[in-house]
Amino acid sequence: MSKLKGKEKVDDGDRSWLELLNSVEASTSSEGEKLQKLTQMILPKFVARLVTEMENKMMVEKEGLKSCHEAGVEEGKDYLISKQKKLKTSDSRKKKQKTNNINNQRNRQDLEKFMELGLEPPPDMPQAFKDCIKDLGGSEIKLIIQKFLQVTDLRSQQNRLSMSLKQIRSTFLHEDEERMLNAKRQMAVTFVEPCLSVSTVNLVKWKIGSSLSYIINGDYSKVLKNNRDSLKPNAVVQIWSFRVQPNSLLGFALIKVIDGEDGYVID
Repeated sequence: MSKLKGKEKVDDGDRSWLELLNSVEASTSSEGEKLQKLTQMILPKFVARLVTEMENKMMVEKEGLKSCHEAGVEEGKDYLISKQKKLKTSDSRKKKQKTNNINNQRNRQDLEKFMELGLEPPPDMPQAFKDCIKDLGGSEIKLIIQKFLQVTDLRSQQNRLSMSLKQIRSTFLHEDEERMLNAKRQMAVTFVEPCLSVSTVNLVKWKIGSSLSYIINGDYSKVLKNNRDSLKPNAVVQIWSFRVQPNSLLGFALIKVIDGEDGYVID
């Protein structure tokens, strides 16, 4: 059994190698029988121990994979939420861009029509309106916008005349007036109507769709009734600003340049 000596680290789980060896040597003198008995004593427990160690190792690896999977699931959730937010932002941006493209296209089409009608550059203010503004003590006359009247500009129940910021040709507000409108307050302005009557309306700033517009409202519905024979859909109109001294108060003049569609009646 000299070949079996030096295996001090081998055991059957309960007894050391020397204890096993002494036990076998006391029971037989045959080297073959001693080896067979030692194998029978050591092998089953040795195999069982290997199986246990392998099972423990697999369990540890499984728990590690599970943790990684759970972490992956959480990361996946975060990724999906982030992706949804990006898609929502992208959709909103695309929608806004689409609206802007439509507005820009409409502005280009209006400009082309003005050119066809010989209204670019825009015609000057008629002398009758200059005289009316002068009588009011007005000066600093500026063309603000030239536009086609829309149906929404002519409905008494809507009571508004819009001036898109994208179509504004000249800066006409003082800084304090701009701040007032940005704060969603309104300001009263003198208004010279197409029939040369003078009234008072309000000026506000609204967001319509995705763009900002200056809006004339207040008693604007009365302006529509006073000028029902001249204000029609697709009529070309100009809105001019002026300042009335001594306090530099803002005023507007609405001038019809070209007639619109016949048969439309302002309600």
